[in-house]
Amino acid sequence: MKEEEMVPKEFAEEGVAILAERLALLYYAFVRTAIEEFGEEKAEELTKRAISMYGGMSGGRTTETVRAQGLEPLLEHYSKGRDLPAVGWKASSLPIPEGVPDGYARKVEYCPFAKHWKELGFEKWGRLYCGVDQAKYAAYGKGFKCVHDKNMLDGDEYCVVRVERGNTQED
Repeated sequence: MKEEEMVPKEFAEEGVAILAERLALLYYAFVRTAIEEFGEEKAEELTKRAISMYGGMSGGRTTETVRAQGLEPLLEHYSKGRDLPAVGWKASSLPIPEGVPDGYARKVEYCPFAKHWKELGFEKWGRLYCGVDQAKYAAYGKGFKCVHDKNMLDGDEYCVVRVERGNTQED
């Protein structure tokens, strides 16, 4: 990127924060509308289906982006698939438990979505959104397993997202 095209980090962070807030509000509005229209049980079912579909689409696009770079969809290449912006979340790597040959874990101390959903008292429904992680990793490379060992929307101080090799055979 040319120097005159460089964007200051603070400007990029502000842009991501604005977009994350708008997306959190959009999700809130859609779920609230579904609850009002169909009741909580049906709204929960529809939300889970939509998040699963969205996660599958996201994981599929990540796979395509990685393959377009001539790489295999392995965990070490996932970040090259442009899943989330490099700014906006505060996360760090955690050690993987012994006996887990291919995996990683991230400690997320700040998630802009969680921040907004907590402010709205929308933790239960926001937590359904977190299912996107399981769907996108299952779709990426056909079979990685993702687990939330901790989640801010469950009342934890931070999230721990752990990903391990599952069945990586192509469908």
